[in-house]
Amino acid sequence: MSSTLPAETKDNPRSQPSRSALPISQGDSGFDLVGMLLEEQQSLTAVEQFAEAHSRGEIEPAQSVYYRQLLPVTPPEPGQQLAFEVNLDTCSGCKACVVACHTMNGLEETESWRKVGTLTIGSLSDASFDAPSDLAIPTAIDLEQSPVTIASSGIQHVTTACHHCEDPGCLNGCPVKAYVKEPVTGIVRHLDDQCIGCKYCTMMCPYEVPKYSKRLGIVRKCDMCHQRLKTGEAPACVQSCPNEAISIRTVDSTRPLTSPEERLVPEAPLSDWTRPTTRYVSNRSELIAEAVPQDSQLDEVAESHWPLALMLIATQVSVGMLLFERFIALGMWARGGAVPVETSRVIALGALVVAMIGMNIAPLHLGQPLRAWRVFLGLRTSWLSREAVVLGKFVGALLVATVLLWLPVIAAWTPNAVTERIPQWVVVPGWAAGATLVASVVLGIAGLYCSAMIYVATRRELWRWSRTIPRFLITGVIVGAPLTALAVILTSEMDTVANALLLVAAMTGAGKLFWEWDLYLANQDDRQSSSSVKTFDERSRRLVRTHLSSLSRVRLTGGWVGIVACMFAMAAIAVDWNVAAVLAVSLSAAALLVGESSERLLYFMSVVYDRMPGTLK
Repeated sequence: MSSTLPAETKDNPRSQPSRSALPISQGDSGFDLVGMLLEEQQSLTAVEQFAEAHSRGEIEPAQSVYYRQLLPVTPPEPGQQLAFEVNLDTCSGCKACVVACHTMNGLEETESWRKVGTLTIGSLSDASFDAPSDLAIPTAIDLEQSPVTIASSGIQHVTTACHHCEDPGCLNGCPVKAYVKEPVTGIVRHLDDQCIGCKYCTMMCPYEVPKYSKRLGIVRKCDMCHQRLKTGEAPACVQSCPNEAISIRTVDSTRPLTSPEERLVPEAPLSDWTRPTTRYVSNRSELIAEAVPQDSQLDEVAESHWPLALMLIATQVSVGMLLFERFIALGMWARGGAVPVETSRVIALGALVVAMIGMNIAPLHLGQPLRAWRVFLGLRTSWLSREAVVLGKFVGALLVATVLLWLPVIAAWTPNAVTERIPQWVVVPGWAAGATLVASVVLGIAGLYCSAMIYVATRRELWRWSRTIPRFLITGVIVGAPLTALAVILTSEMDTVANALLLVAAMTGAGKLFWEWDLYLANQDDRQSSSSVKTFDERSRRLVRTHLSSLSRVRLTGGWVGIVACMFAMAAIAVDWNVAAVLAVSLSAAALLVGESSERLLYFMSVVYDRMPGTLK
């Protein structure tokens, strides 16, 4: 076996000690260890030689001959960006792109950044097709009863991934700036190490592109294999497609839309929301424009987001309690009286406890809660950042107000050794607690507005402003009123005020229940609304009446039990049956809280919206 080390000889056996403890250089044999190591260090391994030649462009991947024409020749110029182009005429729906993307990015078993949907092409035959009933949920295509004429029918596969929008909803909504749009290529990338796993980007993206990984606690998405593009290689989906249906092209980022109703494909979200850059080309554009997704109006129950639902309810109830306390104080002041300080103390303390419970439940929604301190980074663009900051200040102001109200009680229990050390000039004005409560109410209302705008900003039709803002404000009234009435009964003799609060809770709760009945459960054939809104309402109602029927029953039961308990409590107050009144008010508050929490879960779980085409399983 050959070696670069000197061979042993009889004159110099191994056992003979060397003259030097560290023989770096020996003049007799001419062996130079340092020189040998330096020479080896300067030489490149086979892998290093290949990498260097590849970086100089001397060697190209063996498959580049097949995908070179699918990539742009030059980088994008100013006002341009890279985009996917899909030739629908050559897409066979083989899902090789899905497998390649999954393998290249090491995704989890149920995670996919690219999917293939199906459009059904054909002419509708109204004479042979009856509209499905409200509760009919199709699970497969019946060729005999299908509304598509078989003679002229066909299918069109649609492969879709991230559209790298010009105005990305995910980027605008992220509270921690975990998204970046590269200035040269226009690729929208997700920064995994910045993500807190709030999943707000999954709501803000109308194309459902970001995917949440429960194992990692973050979302991830397609980045157009930007590392491969930088070295002149094609993305995994482009290279794997056997029909060359997917390519990367340069598009103008200022391209005007053809119409306000422009969509990538039928029933996809409106393109003017985020201005997606993906181009779908076909010689059958007119037929495809009239096609119907195979999973059209087949909706699944959405995620409950229960920590968010409970946080919303808690903060709204807390603000409602403070608002009623300030209204009572204003009314008493107008009549020349004042609210008993014990009543204000109990209401403020109760509101603080409720708000703190909600704010501490909210982080359970995060995949990476220890990173939540970054939530203020998106303050300029994200309503979620604004909600977190404003509600944080609300709780802080409420804490100060509560301490000021309870300060005399705290001082009475404070040892003299401590109070004697407080300087004489430290005096708390009598108006400080009331002013801080007013500031808390203002901050709380601003926080509730930010909470509502989080969902309004997603542009989902069922979460629009006219349905979300009233919902959130009325919840504070419905549950806040009986809790405030309970504090009034326990700390004062203002029976008239307690009755008024219970009456407000009962009337508001009943009005909301009737509105929800009309929205979710009643027959809406005669409703005067636009066709798109009516379609969304029908789809949502179908989910509520089938998959969410148990939850809807809990919501109705809780609401009506709370209303009846309010009425019984008013009767008990009228006959001075104090114990029964306290129990009835407590029951009404608990029942209404259960009902409103169920309603908020329905708000999240029954939402439906336009989406990219899918495929029946």
